[in-house]
Amino acid sequence: MRKLIVLCGLALIALPAAAEKPITVVKVSADQLKLALAADRDKPDADVAQQLLNMELTGRLSSTELAQLKAELSGSKAQEALVALADLSGFLDPAAAQIPADAMPDAATAHQMLAQVVNYVNTTLRQLPNLIATRDTTGYEDRPAEDIQQPTALVSLSYLPLHVAGRSSVTATYRDRKEVIDEGGGKVKKRGPAVQGLETGGVFGPILSVVLADALKSKMTWGHWEKGAGGAEAVFYYAVPKDKSDYKVQFCCISGGIDPNTLGETDWQVFSELAAYHGEIAFDPVTGAILRITLEAEMPPNEVVFAAGMYVEYGPVEIGGKTYTCPVKSVSILKAHTTEPQMGMHLASSYKGPPKTFLNDVAFGQYRRFGSETRILTGDGVAPNQPGGPASADSPYAAPARAPTH
Repeated sequence: MRKLIVLCGLALIALPAAAEKPITVVKVSADQLKLALAADRDKPDADVAQQLLNMELTGRLSSTELAQLKAELSGSKAQEALVALADLSGFLDPAAAQIPADAMPDAATAHQMLAQVVNYVNTTLRQLPNLIATRDTTGYEDRPAEDIQQPTALVSLSYLPLHVAGRSSVTATYRDRKEVIDEGGGKVKKRGPAVQGLETGGVFGPILSVVLADALKSKMTWGHWEKGAGGAEAVFYYAVPKDKSDYKVQFCCISGGIDPNTLGETDWQVFSELAAYHGEIAFDPVTGAILRITLEAEMPPNEVVFAAGMYVEYGPVEIGGKTYTCPVKSVSILKAHTTEPQMGMHLASSYKGPPKTFLNDVAFGQYRRFGSETRILTGDGVAPNQPGGPASADSPYAAPARAPTH
């Protein structure tokens, strides 16, 4: 990740960045997206990708629809753009056709459903065997238009939409209800540049326990029915105020001015904010098994980090001849202002530059029972004085007891 630079008293005349060509964002439904891709079947990969990057979905694209559309695209750039487009739609309601007009449950039935969800989190998850799975992460970033002062020249950067900035494939282990990392570092596969900024963790169990505990002491309401891949799914909405929240939004790093212990170097600090948040929990109305959970932070206005969210999808996985419900996909999104003052025009401790988006698409697979030597990860904090992107674990939240952290 590019090292941040702070100007100290440089007398330069800054020329404005070249005028950016306006970007026209086209809002499309899932059906319109399918028609557009069918019409573009013979176009070059880069052209299809550019068209996708200029689109915005009006409803959530399901994982099943995403897999079907991705399989029909032959170009890697178009596939990557399609994944980013679908991931950004993950916090939206599904298309109207996916929401049946079934009557909402009465209070007693809804209460019974909630009791099943609580029992699932408190009992069923505790009975999961120790597991190992691969965790494939694709990290996306955009690039805001800005002027960057380099040691010898002022460089004007044009805007780039979301693009792949790094990939990783590692072993994720769930042992004794804790996430661990394989000691055999040499066996970890890496493809291309490593993913920086957002990091993924805590999706096997801690996130469910923490969010449900916060939601139960806050506000939960009936949402709607959905048509899922395995049948009808029930959805509850929840909202957690700040005073009942166990989540923090963290970002690495912001400038705290000049470090007096160094020769003019910037004192980089971790931004940390306890946040209210809201979301939804989709579950099997018969068993209470959680199938999808979303979280969206409610950030105060004018913060360095102004938007953050994540969602996790769960599905049936066969392990050792038995079927379990495990994470199959997670998406984390964080939006923050750059914090590097340019051209000596702002104080290092107060500058907030153009907004920047980070997105992680994570897929879990190759599940098997735990059987290799591992060590438990310790320590939740992000080391200060380390310039970089947002420090995160599978969402922009840090909860106690090894829950998901940034």
